[in-house]
Amino acid sequence: MLRNNRDKNSRGVVLVIVLVLFMALSGLTLMTIEVSSRGAVEASRVRNEYEAGFKAEEALYMVYDILKDDNTPFSDTPREEWARKWEDDGLVIQITPCDSKININKLIESSDSKRALSILSNLLPRGADVKTMAGSLAVWTGKSVNSKLKKIDSFFYASQFPSYAPRGGKLKVPEELLLVRGWEDLGREWVDDNVTVWGSGKININFVSRSLLNALFPDLGKGVERIIHWRRTRGFTDISQVLSVVGLDSGSTLYMNMMAELGVKSEIFEARVSATVGDCTLVKRYVVSRSNALEIGETSLLYQNNISVTFAEDQ
Repeated sequence: MLRNNRDKNSRGVVLVIVLVLFMALSGLTLMTIEVSSRGAVEASRVRNEYEAGFKAEEALYMVYDILKDDNTPFSDTPREEWARKWEDDGLVIQITPCDSKININKLIESSDSKRALSILSNLLPRGADVKTMAGSLAVWTGKSVNSKLKKIDSFFYASQFPSYAPRGGKLKVPEELLLVRGWEDLGREWVDDNVTVWGSGKININFVSRSLLNALFPDLGKGVERIIHWRRTRGFTDISQVLSVVGLDSGSTLYMNMMAELGVKSEIFEARVSATVGDCTLVKRYVVSRSNALEIGETSLLYQNNISVTFAEDQ
């Protein structure tokens, strides 16, 4: 009887061991399948991102071709073929003149500091400490400022993680502005809508936003809407057309300021390229120069960078 009990116990132990081993092997098998599945997904993502990047690189030559087809060498308007959104097989291209925005480097360098502060006051969100922000921007770009503000800014940059220091020169890209003390809360969208670092400084009246027009020339009043309507239906081919469109006197200070700060021809363009392959969408920025109005075909790349890479299942 005792031997039978021992045999039963032994068989029970063996059965338990077999069950434990089976469960362990099953778990290991599932883990292996999961790891393999993840590896396949990651490999697919890497491949799609690579192909999307290659597709975006190829799009640069499309941008060149689109700009070469411009047949109006002395003005650029929203009615141009290149100004529309281009879409083709997972590729979206949007070209805008860089001089549709304010060149922050040119504004800092302006000899008319009163005028520069006035523009910033009208452009920045209500309640912004414009003088301090302008001063911190001057510190960042290495301009002469008071030592007290410089110490405050240096402490701010040193206290960040990771810490950093002012460039001491011109901004290289618009979003660098968000590193400057006091400007960090404006956000990327505000910068994208209002600021550039490329171009001669003159703003193309055919593409400038309503808000920037108001910031530059608050005395325009209802003239802003007339400008918007004219450029949408016809487009300005000469800046002197604002005389009749807005109803200005040729000797007025407002008109003189507009002549000095606005133009109708763009030399540098920003192309946003969105390339989609599978579940991956890569957005790339190209900054392209087309400097000689008499040689439309001459284009060159000034700057490029990736803005974002996203995957459908992560959104």
